Amino acid sequence: MKRFVAAALLIVSAICLAAFAGCNEEQAHEHEWNEGVVTRAATYTHEGETTFTCKTCGGTRTEAIDKLAYTADKTVNAGESISSAVASAEEGDFIVVKAGTYREQLVVDGKNVTIIGEGAVVIAGPEDYAALRVVEKPGADEKNYAALVLVQNSTAVLENISVTGNPDKANVAHLTSDNSYCGVAAVDSELRLDYVNVKDVTYPERPSGIQNGTGVFAAAKEENKKLTVRYSEISSFNKTGLVVREGVSELIFEGNTVTGAGAQARNCQNGIQIACPKASITGNTVKNLVYEKDDEWVHASWALLVYSEGEKSVQVSANTFSNVDNGVYIVVNGSTQLGENKYENLYEEGYSNYETPAEGEEQQ
Repeated sequence: MKRFVAAALLIVSAICLAAFAGCNEEQAHEHEWNEGVVTRAATYTHEGETTFTCKTCGGTRTEAIDKLAYTADKTVNAGESISSAVASAEEGDFIVVKAGTYREQLVVDGKNVTIIGEGAVVIAGPEDYAALRVVEKPGADEKNYAALVLVQNSTAVLENISVTGNPDKANVAHLTSDNSYCGVAAVDSELRLDYVNVKDVTYPERPSGIQNGTGVFAAAKEENKKLTVRYSEISSFNKTGLVVREGVSELIFEGNTVTGAGAQARNCQNGIQIACPKASITGNTVKNLVYEKDDEWVHASWALLVYSEGEKSVQVSANTFSNVDNGVYIVVNGSTQLGENKYENLYEEGYSNYETPAEGEEQQ
């Protein structure tokens, strides 16, 4: 019996030591926790998380943050129109969308609304993609834009929703030539996407070289519009996962996954392309961007392209860039502050991060 008790005590001691690794015996049960850092924000459909670190041993613990509270002002059931509910909404309304596939172009125009999916909510675009509403040259862009979800002149939140294109329906003339095709477009709008899945913004067999098909796009005429994308997924796009033009004042891109098509010979894909004057790109995974066709653009896909011009105004940290031709291309020198990022399986290690050489200099 004594041997059994002694063995049990040894096991308990080992467990305690493992739980408080780094502390000495006196400190083992006397952690001095810091004030904590929010490592995942709470949203309307998901709890958040605060991480505390022991000032003595460096150990960590986490606490859940309650979901944000809300009351549904409008409810949309399967078979009804989300756009109609938005059109009749009042300032600040919460619109709850029940599980189902909604075959419409969701348009939010001139509204301040929050749209929350309860269950599996899919926005798939209209039956005829030729009927997609088009915005003419948003933010002085060179092209017109059509999107499955169009947010224009609005302040909006979309949460827990999938935006899923149909490649066959997208193969219409005005989406392959005249207009750029997007999953979600924010035009002159303040938009937040939380737990939004954007996928299949592409074409049948992906016509070679086509510079069209973007997961999420944002542009604005006035520099007071912010785009926030958190805990979301962008995948199966034709050209670029995320494009943010310079008219947008700020981008927050946190905890997302951007997934390209992998090794292919159709076109150079890019994960993120930004020109906004301020951005924070943290804790994301960008992967599977490989162009292997033997032409002048071979292996010219990039995980992140930065065209922003502000001095160290773009913060890039704690991201993983995996199975991509190249990592970060800082087109405008001095615009980007690179923190600790992970680069895996690049085509050329020297291009984990690349800054345009000054005139007359060569890239080292």
